[in-house]
Amino acid sequence: MSDNQVQRGWEERVICPEKGSRVVHYILRDSTANSLLAVVGIERSFNHMFYTVTEDYLRVFGSTASLNARTAWKARKYVVEFLISITSGGGSLFANSNQQQIEATTPHQQHPKAITDGGAEHIEVLCQDSGMRGCWFRCKVLNSSQRRLKVQYCDINDCDGSAKLEEWVPAARVAAPDKFGARCGGRLTVRPSPNSEYSSDNNFRVGAAVDSWWSDGWWEGFLIGCDMDAPNNHQVYFPGEDRFATVDKKHVRASRDWVDSRWVDIETKPNIISLINSYRNPMPKITLNPLPGTSAPWNSNFTAAREYSSKSVDD
Repeated sequence: MSDNQVQRGWEERVICPEKGSRVVHYILRDSTANSLLAVVGIERSFNHMFYTVTEDYLRVFGSTASLNARTAWKARKYVVEFLISITSGGGSLFANSNQQQIEATTPHQQHPKAITDGGAEHIEVLCQDSGMRGCWFRCKVLNSSQRRLKVQYCDINDCDGSAKLEEWVPAARVAAPDKFGARCGGRLTVRPSPNSEYSSDNNFRVGAAVDSWWSDGWWEGFLIGCDMDAPNNHQVYFPGEDRFATVDKKHVRASRDWVDSRWVDIETKPNIISLINSYRNPMPKITLNPLPGTSAPWNSNFTAAREYSSKSVDD
């Protein structure tokens, strides 16, 4: 099929429908099965969406004076007008770009079959899009090519809810660095599923790197405290979205990185509270109760911490 016969289209996909925290993705597609996340919309305040162009789009199509990393829209109609302008001409999405720029090379890059642990069906895919940064989604591998994997999401339905969402994802994309420098450099955004779903028997200490099952995925975070009235409830900080959550202990597992075909432990950060305070400066300092059986140089009640953590980053 010649490039001038390739048709383009776009899709609006609701990632998080919860009012006040909505996340919407706008995806470009062409008739040769290429796809590209172009725009992400997040709800910054109730009924107020904020739309931004993705880095992947800018890598493929380039920046201009009117469309660059600082471009943002506050109304859906402007996003739709933009998408129509991109899709009306037709042609392969990657006709004028080097797709390898999207799937960055690295010493840790592996063939798709190696990434899926010797051909294992089940993997996890890391999302780094605004509103979902740091979330690993459970997937089943349906097919693979030299650079991409076709996956079916285990916990996310497609836009009409009739079936599980399926899409092609890069097999060798390097994850962006995390804000605290805790993660291994060169790790990829796909990895085998860990052998154990839950790690409820683990006695985590404050500062431990954990994954928490929340909002249909495993979110990377750090343990920062617990509810003294309900010891099984852990307070977790998700650095990707600068967000706090209370998670039942049975939905928390040790967080590790998959590098060079092996699992690597993440170093505990006992000073996690100081790191969070430094990042959120000049916001008020936070204090939390220690976990049972541990000691810490801070002491206050959990209710106060909950009230603080519930405030929006944008407040």
